[in-house]
Amino acid sequence: MPEAARPRADLVIPHGWLVPGITIDAVRSLQRDDTQVQMEKGDLHLNGIEVLVARNWIQEEFWPRIQDTVAAGYAAEKTYTYLRAHAERRGRRRPRT
Repeated sequence: MPEAARPRADLVIPHGWLVPGITIDAVRSLQRDDTQVQMEKGDLHLNGIEVLVARNWIQEEFWPRIQDTVAAGYAAEKTYTYLRAHAERRGRRRPRT
């Protein structure tokens, strides 16, 4: 399956949740090459097959709710230091027999 046709994870982190001074370059440095990173009206938009969110980008009081920012896909792993979100894969599974 071509990369462009694969499902993608989509996260939208509100501006109020981000720490002051976070740069788009800092966010891009942790992402895969195919991940799209945008700042739109202060909100951080991440879109890719696998997306990482570092805890030091998010204000402390919002980290427990970081999984709420996943608009598409699913939060595959959340640790003390990061959240890893993956594209939705359930639509491609073979039915059980």
